[in-house]
Amino acid sequence: MARRQELGARARSALDGIVHALKPAGMDPGLPARHLLGYALEGPDGPWAVVAAGDPAEATHLTWLVSGMGIRPHTAMWGTAREAAQLAAAQRAAGAPRPAVLAWLGYAAPTPWRVLLDGPGRRGGERLADDVAAWWDFARAGAGDPDDDGRPPLRARGTALHGAIEAHSYGSLVAGHALRLLVEAGLQPDDVEEPEDAVAEAGAQDTARYAARPAERPVEALVVSGAVGLPAALAARAGRLGLPSGRVFRAQAPGDVLARVGRALGRRRDWTDAVLLPVTPRPGLEGAAVHGHRTARWSPAAGADAPRGYRDPGTVTLAATARVTAGLPLPPEAS
Repeated sequence: MARRQELGARARSALDGIVHALKPAGMDPGLPARHLLGYALEGPDGPWAVVAAGDPAEATHLTWLVSGMGIRPHTAMWGTAREAAQLAAAQRAAGAPRPAVLAWLGYAAPTPWRVLLDGPGRRGGERLADDVAAWWDFARAGAGDPDDDGRPPLRARGTALHGAIEAHSYGSLVAGHALRLLVEAGLQPDDVEEPEDAVAEAGAQDTARYAARPAERPVEALVVSGAVGLPAALAARAGRLGLPSGRVFRAQAPGDVLARVGRALGRRRDWTDAVLLPVTPRPGLEGAAVHGHRTARWSPAAGADAPRGYRDPGTVTLAATARVTAGLPLPPEAS
């Protein structure tokens, strides 16, 4: 902070957002603590940062939260970190023992008109794939640093690793490209059958058994919300992104005009064969409905009946997202 006044406006804004996100008093005390994993305040593409909600070094479940248009450290660091913390809290409430969610603002999220281009998504996918691969190496082999704290790798500690990506808007395109690259690198097996536990009805024994299943790949589930679609070449293999059948999920809220416009003007195809997540309450899964394209649009001061976004607390969509990103089945619909 000593050289804050020497920084440019974007760098100062990013620094302030990071500091605010990390402060224990900066969010609801019931949310997981935040940890800064990496950042740069200046560079060719502007600031980037990755903030974890929960401890990745002890995590049983790790989710990459990827945001879309205009969401950068200098525009929305605190809000994105709060969304990550809210998802981690929801995963913990669903039964994940030690979840961690990464607010991954690691790419140059495009401005509105650049959303029509695929280039930012490809470059963002490269960076996300690199970070996921690095985490996977750490999870399997440890940091390899003689100055580390001496803790063994996550898998050696008996931790049941479960990785997932939750991506919104243009972030869904970034996630698609990242998974493609992980498949090409051999890290995401493209021919693994889904275990029976994944489709079992919710129950204490089945839920615990599925949650404890060791991961076979760094990403076991993908959730996209408000997705702007995929280019034709990537859409043709959307069902073969190294994920077991039934582990790609999609939430599309009523009134989400921007997602439809992004698909149409960008000449992109919709996600196919994705399991639809609820955006309105249904028997077996309660919570507030979501509306529109935004991830966060609600505060307690707005009242219980105010519109909510995809990642807002108390929504049926956040509850469903928490379950599937933690490797847990959705409760069956009551007959």
